[in-house]
Amino acid sequence: MRTLLLHSPSAGDDGPSRDDLLETFRQAGCEPLSCAVNGTDFAEMLCRPADLPVDLVVAVGGDGTVTRVLTHLSDRSIPIAIVPQGTANNIADALGIAGDPAEIASALGNMVPRPFDIGFAKGPWGNHRFIEAVGLGLLARSMAEVDEAGTSGGEQIRTSRETFRRKVAGGEFEHLKAIVDGRTLEGDFLLFEVMNIGQTGPDLMLAPEADPGDGLLDVVHIRADRRAEMLEWLDGGPEAAMPPLDVIRAREVEIVWAGKSLRLGDNFSPAPGAVGRVSIGIEPEQARILVPPAAAPGAAADKPGRAA
Repeated sequence: MRTLLLHSPSAGDDGPSRDDLLETFRQAGCEPLSCAVNGTDFAEMLCRPADLPVDLVVAVGGDGTVTRVLTHLSDRSIPIAIVPQGTANNIADALGIAGDPAEIASALGNMVPRPFDIGFAKGPWGNHRFIEAVGLGLLARSMAEVDEAGTSGGEQIRTSRETFRRKVAGGEFEHLKAIVDGRTLEGDFLLFEVMNIGQTGPDLMLAPEADPGDGLLDVVHIRADRRAEMLEWLDGGPEAAMPPLDVIRAREVEIVWAGKSLRLGDNFSPAPGAVGRVSIGIEPEQARILVPPAAAPGAAADKPGRAA
């Protein structure tokens, strides 16, 4: 099986070397070649299936690596395997994928392809594809501040959560306006996330019932008058109940006013007031991600709520 390994040299604390990855997948019966996601030939490798035919693409790294692979792969009929090596691993967690490179490689023969939606956000910048979410409100502002400070790794997750809680407790909010499948939502919000998967940002499970293959977005939001409920959930620890959020499943979302921060996946716009309207939706062609049989659509699986 001809396999293209796309890896991030910076993912995780003690990630495998390129040579180790190649040897691991050779032992699993693959014919691997590799490319770093920050390499100059990354885009070319993903966009030339006729010149370089492969049977499988493997994304080795964190959410940034997986997002880059999913949003750049031109031939979405090629299945993608994920080897989680990042800090949060929101995408892998949402799909029930876990294990080190050797475990993932040895399990390839038993995995099944799961359809996976690719989101888009259109604005003055053009068309931006995303995998996790488009974020507005205090969580987006908190993540933007931490990103600007250059914090990374586990410290980034902890600091983002702490900053978000501080803003909620401090009485801050964002006035936002959006049109969700023709329905207008406007008011003062603590959090507003247009999500493709259930987890986002600093490893927060905000939409446990989200299905990244159903062709729908989960618009997750909470108004400012429910501040006490949000703080109680944030302080509840890992065993807390479901988050006190309202969820609307929708095909199209139009952002009319985005407040003070707009997050497009891992990218931030510090001045969305000058951006104008943002149109958010799902592309018609899905990707195919290999998942364990228990995580395939239709399989029984628990989706417990998680908190910060």
